[in-house]
Amino acid sequence: MTKLVINADDFGYSPGVNYGIIDSHQQGVLTSTTLMANMPGFEHAVALSHATPTLGIGVHLSMTCGSPVLGNVEDLLQKNGQFKSLAELKAAPDDVNLDQLYAEWDGQINKVKEAGIRPTHLDSHHYTHSYGNNSQVMETLATRHGLPLRNCFEVREKLKDPSLAPALAFWNLFNYPSMKDVSLPYERVKDQLFEIIQKDGVSFGHPGYVDARLWLGSSFHIARTREIELLCDPALKELLKVLNYQLCCYNEL
Repeated sequence: MTKLVINADDFGYSPGVNYGIIDSHQQGVLTSTTLMANMPGFEHAVALSHATPTLGIGVHLSMTCGSPVLGNVEDLLQKNGQFKSLAELKAAPDDVNLDQLYAEWDGQINKVKEAGIRPTHLDSHHYTHSYGNNSQVMETLATRHGLPLRNCFEVREKLKDPSLAPALAFWNLFNYPSMKDVSLPYERVKDQLFEIIQKDGVSFGHPGYVDARLWLGSSFHIARTREIELLCDPALKELLKVLNYQLCCYNEL
Protein backbone atom coordinates (compact mmCIF):
# COMPACT_ATOMS: atom_id res chain seq x y z
CA MET A 1 0.00 0.00 0.00
CA THR A 2 1.34 3.43 -1.00
CA LYS A 3 0.93 6.36 1.34
CA LEU A 4 -0.64 9.38 -0.36
CA VAL A 5 -0.87 12.97 0.86
CA ILE A 6 -3.54 15.02 -0.90
CA ASN A 7 -2.57 18.58 -0.08
CA ALA A 8 -4.25 21.92 -0.79
CA ASP A 9 -2.13 25.03 -1.04
CA ASP A 10 -3.14 28.61 -0.17
CA PHE A 11 -5.05 28.10 3.11
CA GLY A 12 -5.35 31.63 4.47
CA TYR A 13 -5.45 33.33 1.07
CA SER A 14 -9.11 34.34 1.47
CA PRO A 15 -12.31 33.11 3.15
CA GLY A 16 -13.52 31.55 -0.11
CA VAL A 17 -10.34 29.53 -0.48
CA ASN A 18 -10.48 28.56 3.20
CA TYR A 19 -14.05 27.25 2.99
CA GLY A 20 -13.26 25.31 -0.18
CA ILE A 21 -10.35 23.56 1.54
CA ILE A 22 -12.41 22.69 4.61
CA ASP A 23 -15.24 21.28 2.48
CA SER A 24 -12.74 19.26 0.43
CA HIS A 25 -11.51 17.69 3.65
CA GLN A 26 -14.79 17.18 5.48
CA GLN A 27 -16.74 16.00 2.43
CA GLY A 28 -13.92 14.56 0.35
CA VAL A 29 -10.46 13.01 0.34
CA LEU A 30 -8.27 16.03 1.09
CA THR A 31 -5.93 15.19 3.98
CA SER A 32 -3.61 18.17 4.23
CA THR A 33 -3.23 21.87 3.55
CA THR A 34 -0.61 24.57 3.95
CA LEU A 35 -1.28 27.90 5.61
CA MET A 36 -0.12 31.31 4.35
CA ALA A 37 0.81 33.34 7.42
CA ASN A 38 1.08 36.60 5.49
CA MET A 39 -2.30 36.73 3.77
CA PRO A 40 -5.57 38.46 4.80
CA GLY A 41 -7.44 35.20 5.37
CA PHE A 42 -4.95 33.93 7.95
CA GLU A 43 -7.01 34.50 11.11
CA HIS A 44 -10.09 33.01 9.46
CA ALA A 45 -8.08 29.94 8.45
CA VAL A 46 -6.69 29.57 11.96
CA ALA A 47 -10.21 29.54 13.43
CA LEU A 48 -11.32 26.92 10.91
CA SER A 49 -8.24 24.80 11.59
CA HIS A 50 -8.92 24.70 15.33
CA ALA A 51 -12.44 23.45 14.55
CA THR A 52 -11.07 20.80 12.14
CA PRO A 53 -8.38 18.84 14.01
CA THR A 54 -8.32 15.98 11.47
CA LEU A 55 -6.88 18.24 8.75
CA GLY A 56 -3.08 18.35 8.59
CA ILE A 57 -1.80 21.94 8.55
CA GLY A 58 1.60 22.83 7.13
CA VAL A 59 3.16 26.22 6.37
CA HIS A 60 2.95 27.64 2.85
CA LEU A 61 5.97 29.94 2.86
CA SER A 62 5.59 33.02 0.69
CA MET A 63 8.04 35.35 -1.00
CA THR A 64 6.11 36.17 -4.21
CA CYS A 65 2.62 36.99 -2.88
CA GLY A 66 1.34 39.46 -0.31
CA SER A 67 3.31 41.40 2.31
CA PRO A 68 6.00 40.19 4.73
CA VAL A 69 5.29 39.40 8.37
CA LEU A 70 8.59 41.05 9.35
CA GLY A 71 10.21 44.42 8.75
CA ASN A 72 13.78 44.85 7.53
CA VAL A 73 13.44 42.52 4.53
CA GLU A 74 13.56 45.27 1.91
CA ASP A 75 15.62 43.23 -0.55
CA LEU A 76 12.64 40.88 -0.98
CA LEU A 77 10.16 43.66 -1.70
CA GLN A 78 8.90 45.93 -4.42
CA LYS A 79 8.70 49.67 -3.76
CA ASN A 80 5.05 49.30 -2.68
CA GLY A 81 6.04 47.05 0.22
CA GLN A 82 4.70 43.87 -1.40
CA PHE A 83 6.86 40.88 -2.19
CA LYS A 84 8.51 40.80 -5.60
CA SER A 85 6.66 38.87 -8.27
CA LEU A 86 7.36 35.33 -9.40
CA ALA A 87 8.53 36.75 -12.73
CA GLU A 88 11.17 38.83 -10.92
CA LEU A 89 12.36 35.77 -9.00
CA LYS A 90 12.58 33.71 -12.18
CA ALA A 91 14.58 36.46 -13.86
CA ALA A 92 17.22 36.50 -11.10
CA PRO A 93 16.86 33.37 -8.93
CA ASP A 94 20.40 33.64 -7.54
CA ASP A 95 20.04 37.26 -6.42
CA VAL A 96 17.81 36.55 -3.41
CA ASN A 97 19.06 37.88 -0.07
CA LEU A 98 19.11 34.51 1.69
CA ASP A 99 19.58 36.00 5.16
CA GLN A 100 16.44 38.10 4.76
CA LEU A 101 14.57 35.16 3.26
CA TYR A 102 15.54 32.97 6.20
CA ALA A 103 14.35 35.59 8.69
CA GLU A 104 11.04 36.13 6.87
CA TRP A 105 10.26 32.46 6.38
CA ASP A 106 11.21 31.72 9.99
CA GLY A 107 8.84 34.52 11.02
CA GLN A 108 6.03 32.98 8.97
CA ILE A 109 6.57 29.58 10.60
CA ASN A 110 6.62 31.14 14.05
CA LYS A 111 3.41 33.06 13.36
CA VAL A 112 1.65 29.80 12.53
CA LYS A 113 2.98 28.15 15.68
CA GLU A 114 2.01 31.13 17.82
CA ALA A 115 -1.55 30.76 16.52
CA GLY A 116 -1.70 27.39 18.27
CA ILE A 117 -1.06 25.22 15.22
CA ARG A 118 1.51 22.43 15.22
CA PRO A 119 2.69 22.34 11.57
CA THR A 120 2.96 19.03 9.75
CA HIS A 121 5.40 20.18 7.06
CA LEU A 122 6.80 23.07 5.03
CA ASP A 123 6.28 24.01 1.40
CA SER A 124 6.24 27.25 -0.55
CA HIS A 125 3.94 29.37 -2.66
CA HIS A 126 4.85 29.11 -6.36
CA TYR A 127 7.37 26.37 -5.38
CA THR A 128 9.87 29.12 -4.60
CA HIS A 129 12.01 26.85 -2.41
CA SER A 130 13.05 25.14 -5.65
CA TYR A 131 14.58 28.31 -7.14
CA GLY A 132 18.24 29.28 -6.88
CA ASN A 133 19.67 28.61 -3.43
CA ASN A 134 16.33 28.89 -1.67
CA SER A 135 16.36 25.15 -0.98
CA GLN A 136 19.27 25.77 1.41
CA VAL A 137 17.12 28.16 3.41
CA MET A 138 14.26 25.68 3.44
CA GLU A 139 16.52 22.84 4.55
CA THR A 140 17.92 24.90 7.42
CA LEU A 141 14.41 25.83 8.55
CA ALA A 142 13.14 22.26 8.23
CA THR A 143 16.02 21.06 10.39
CA ARG A 144 15.58 23.82 12.95
CA HIS A 145 11.84 23.30 13.32
CA GLY A 146 11.95 19.51 12.97
CA LEU A 147 9.57 19.46 10.00
CA PRO A 148 9.57 17.62 6.67
CA LEU A 149 9.44 19.66 3.47
CA ARG A 150 7.80 19.23 0.09
CA ASN A 151 9.79 17.51 -2.59
CA CYS A 152 9.19 19.20 -5.95
CA PHE A 153 11.20 19.95 -9.07
CA GLU A 154 14.32 18.05 -7.94
CA VAL A 155 14.46 19.77 -4.52
CA ARG A 156 15.25 16.43 -2.88
CA GLU A 157 18.41 16.11 -4.97
CA LYS A 158 19.61 19.52 -3.72
CA LEU A 159 19.34 18.68 -0.03
CA LYS A 160 22.25 17.64 2.16
CA ASP A 161 19.75 15.46 4.02
CA PRO A 162 17.25 14.05 1.48
CA SER A 163 15.29 12.39 4.27
CA LEU A 164 13.87 15.84 5.08
CA ALA A 165 11.74 15.44 1.93
CA PRO A 166 10.08 12.06 2.58
CA ALA A 167 7.58 12.17 -0.30
CA LEU A 168 9.40 10.51 -3.20
CA ALA A 169 6.97 11.64 -5.91
CA PHE A 170 5.27 14.96 -6.62
CA TRP A 171 2.07 14.95 -8.69
CA ASN A 172 0.65 18.24 -9.78
CA LEU A 173 -2.96 17.65 -10.79
CA PHE A 174 -4.14 21.24 -11.13
CA ASN A 175 -1.96 21.96 -14.17
CA TYR A 176 -3.80 19.50 -16.43
CA PRO A 177 -6.04 21.14 -19.08
CA SER A 178 -9.09 19.10 -18.09
CA MET A 179 -8.78 20.54 -14.59
CA LYS A 180 -8.23 24.14 -15.64
CA ASP A 181 -10.83 24.25 -18.42
CA VAL A 182 -14.18 24.87 -16.74
CA SER A 183 -16.09 25.50 -19.96
CA LEU A 184 -17.47 21.96 -19.62
CA PRO A 185 -19.38 20.62 -16.60
CA TYR A 186 -17.57 18.27 -14.24
CA GLU A 187 -19.43 15.18 -15.44
CA ARG A 188 -18.10 15.78 -18.99
CA VAL A 189 -14.46 15.73 -17.87
CA LYS A 190 -14.71 13.35 -14.92
CA ASP A 191 -13.51 10.33 -16.90
CA GLN A 192 -10.49 12.28 -18.18
CA LEU A 193 -9.56 13.32 -14.64
CA PHE A 194 -9.89 9.78 -13.34
CA GLU A 195 -7.66 8.53 -16.17
CA ILE A 196 -5.01 11.07 -15.16
CA ILE A 197 -5.19 9.92 -11.54
CA GLN A 198 -4.84 6.28 -12.53
CA LYS A 199 -1.86 7.06 -14.74
CA ASP A 200 -0.02 9.83 -12.89
CA GLY A 201 -1.55 10.04 -9.42
CA VAL A 202 -2.67 13.07 -7.47
CA SER A 203 -1.05 14.66 -4.45
CA PHE A 204 -2.15 18.26 -4.16
CA GLY A 205 -3.96 21.17 -5.72
CA HIS A 206 -5.74 24.43 -5.05
CA PRO A 207 -9.41 23.91 -4.14
CA GLY A 208 -11.38 27.01 -3.24
CA TYR A 209 -14.55 29.00 -3.75
CA VAL A 210 -14.28 32.25 -5.68
CA ASP A 211 -14.64 35.41 -3.63
CA ALA A 212 -13.67 38.97 -4.51
CA ARG A 213 -10.19 38.72 -3.02
CA LEU A 214 -9.37 35.59 -4.99
CA TRP A 215 -10.91 36.91 -8.21
CA LEU A 216 -8.92 40.14 -8.06
CA GLY A 217 -5.70 38.72 -6.64
CA SER A 218 -5.10 35.49 -8.54
CA SER A 219 -5.25 34.39 -12.16
CA PHE A 220 -6.19 30.90 -10.94
CA HIS A 221 -9.71 31.22 -9.55
CA ILE A 222 -12.74 29.53 -11.15
CA ALA A 223 -10.87 26.28 -11.80
CA ARG A 224 -10.44 25.88 -8.05
CA THR A 225 -14.12 24.99 -7.82
CA ARG A 226 -13.50 22.11 -10.24
CA GLU A 227 -11.02 20.70 -7.74
CA ILE A 228 -13.65 20.76 -5.01
CA GLU A 229 -16.00 18.80 -7.25
CA LEU A 230 -13.33 16.19 -7.87
CA LEU A 231 -12.08 15.91 -4.30
CA CYS A 232 -15.64 15.55 -2.96
CA ASP A 233 -16.73 12.97 -5.54
CA PRO A 234 -17.38 9.65 -3.69
CA ALA A 235 -16.15 7.82 -6.77
CA LEU A 236 -12.68 9.29 -6.26
CA LYS A 237 -12.49 7.86 -2.76
CA GLU A 238 -13.39 4.46 -4.13
CA LEU A 239 -10.86 4.76 -6.95
CA LEU A 240 -8.06 5.56 -4.50
CA LYS A 241 -8.95 2.43 -2.54
CA VAL A 242 -8.78 0.36 -5.73
CA LEU A 243 -5.37 1.88 -6.51
CA ASN A 244 -4.26 0.81 -3.02
CA TYR A 245 -3.50 4.27 -1.67
CA GLN A 246 -3.46 4.97 2.05
CA LEU A 247 -4.47 8.58 2.64
CA CYS A 248 -2.33 10.37 5.21
CA CYS A 249 -0.63 13.64 6.19
CA TYR A 250 3.06 14.57 5.89
CA ASN A 251 3.73 13.77 9.54
CA GLU A 252 2.62 10.19 8.86
CA LEU A 253 5.10 9.50 6.06
